[in-house]
Amino acid sequence: MEVGLDQIKGVGPNTLRILRNHHIWSTYDLILNYPKSYEDYSITSLDKATDKETLTIRATIITEPQMSRFAKGERITFKANVFKQTIGVVVFGRGYLLKQLKVNDEVVIKGVYHLYKNQIVAASITDLDKTVPIKPVYHIEGIHDRNLSTIIKTIKDEKQVSIYETIPQEFLTKYHLMNREKAFYHLHFPKNLEDIHAAERRFKYEEAFNLNLKLAAQRIKDHSRTPKNYDLAKVRSLIDQLPYELTQDQKDATNDIFRDFKKPYSSYRLIQGDVGSGKTVVVLLAIYAAITAGEQVSLMAPTELLANQHYQYFSSMLQSCHIALLSGKTKGKDQMKEAIKKHEYDLVIGTHALIENDVIFDNLGLVVIDEQHKFGVNTREELIRKTHSKDVIYLTATPIPRTLAMIAFGNTHVSLIKEKPQQRVPIETKYILKSQIDELYQMIRNAVSRNEHIFLVVPAIDSIKVTDNIDSVYDEISSQFNCPIFLLHGRLPQEEKERVMENFVYTSGSIMIATTMIEVGIDIPTATLIGIYAAEHFGLSQLHQLRGRVGRGDLKSSCYLISEKDDIERLQLLSKIDDGFVLSEYDLKSRGPGDFLGVEQSGFLKFNFLDLVNDYNILFEAQKNVLELIKRPDFKTNKIYKYLNKTITESLKI
Repeated sequence: MEVGLDQIKGVGPNTLRILRNHHIWSTYDLILNYPKSYEDYSITSLDKATDKETLTIRATIITEPQMSRFAKGERITFKANVFKQTIGVVVFGRGYLLKQLKVNDEVVIKGVYHLYKNQIVAASITDLDKTVPIKPVYHIEGIHDRNLSTIIKTIKDEKQVSIYETIPQEFLTKYHLMNREKAFYHLHFPKNLEDIHAAERRFKYEEAFNLNLKLAAQRIKDHSRTPKNYDLAKVRSLIDQLPYELTQDQKDATNDIFRDFKKPYSSYRLIQGDVGSGKTVVVLLAIYAAITAGEQVSLMAPTELLANQHYQYFSSMLQSCHIALLSGKTKGKDQMKEAIKKHEYDLVIGTHALIENDVIFDNLGLVVIDEQHKFGVNTREELIRKTHSKDVIYLTATPIPRTLAMIAFGNTHVSLIKEKPQQRVPIETKYILKSQIDELYQMIRNAVSRNEHIFLVVPAIDSIKVTDNIDSVYDEISSQFNCPIFLLHGRLPQEEKERVMENFVYTSGSIMIATTMIEVGIDIPTATLIGIYAAEHFGLSQLHQLRGRVGRGDLKSSCYLISEKDDIERLQLLSKIDDGFVLSEYDLKSRGPGDFLGVEQSGFLKFNFLDLVNDYNILFEAQKNVLELIKRPDFKTNKIYKYLNKTITESLKI
């Protein structure tokens, strides 16, 4: 039951107009418009707080406040709990608070939150008056919060709205979740913080449940096929020929793929490998297994350079197989395409050329897409459509936070390779100010004298917004060093890009000044130094990717992060952390999910309660529950899904 707002006591013409301008047309709409905060406090966790955001929070002091003095004054520091999260608190210039602040005191802290330090710099700290009731704040300009609460209470008391349940009772019981109606009223009329947290917990699960229901509709499209009849003895022989033992992560990822091959339906798998973790060896074994099963394999790379690198590697490792390289520079394309059609090639490696209509495969059983996020959704799908069984392996060196990876691929379709091969030497990372650039120059001189390769990365080709660009850095470097210097950027013709990169690779003791085009590039074992100018303009994951251009061999390597701004916390964090997955979690928090997932999924990721960084367990449980439900024979007749997800059941075609 929904009632028009014009029929509700206390809703006059002006209030009605304001509510409608906020797309609130009925009593149900108004109930769904829950408070955005309470009183003057941000009564939420810090999960969704962004770096340098000004917050007002309720907190409990958990360590004895300490005072220290420095040149400019004095400061007090202590630890505090904010909804079961511990943060550091710093107060400058108010030493008198030391006598007032005690362990277990509940206080209100106003200040600036520093995400990367997990710290709030307090502008004020005051005692919390525990007798003050929690008052909802709706942020609807023109309507006083108290009046809005009164209207909602009238709707509740006079039963002028029906709130339907959207979660099966069995899951409400299993996870001790309150029903939907009670949860909404707990948000509107909380007696204490526990009421709010309990309601938020219910809606976190609801959002995770609905998300997984939508994704299930996309995934119920696996195609049946016979298990791959690969030659395990030949695969084991190839493993024995490797010059090193696989890491445990590589073994686990390989086993994941081979379990997929044994299933009676097509598979898709995301292999996430941090830079330098050895994804290529894993996919080598998968490709060879498919070839021994009599199938063709295609591998698509985002650049000709990377495609050529793969061609060289796989040709050396699979000498008994017939391998083709198909790209824009391939000569005799027509003859090669005819040979591919006749299955004269076992493995075809290429760029976008692989999706051309006249590239026809014979029994294409496996598609491998390297750096999958570099391709548009349509490009990937064009190649996948050419397979007879749709077995697909996506590779990425851009660590995707596990919640997003689970959303995009399903928890059982993601393999992580985090462990680095033992022969890899850690990359020393240092954050310096532009005024300290001479330190980098000395490192360049040393590297050039050892005939090593140096990358210098800039954020732009030419720009008035950043002083460091291709032209300005070239002028600086060419005046300092008498060695070969190469320039690489997006305005160069494709053939010129290839030629520049090739010449750089084969010129010892040279410097490459480039934009982020080198983020995905060929391995150069003698590349030992990278300097990233105006590093504050890049995300953490992208900086980590760029750092991965060096340290590909067994030589000691360094990465310099250069900034004109002092105290860039993100850059200091990067200098301490070498785990791309940890860095990606920070990026997700500060930059949002758009950097990690394609257009298809991005529309699902607008949540009011669910937090993609910290709510992995909720997402995981909801995914299990949905997968269980859609397998039930009565799924189509379930009233909840008829009401909630008509479009989803249609797309499932059940």
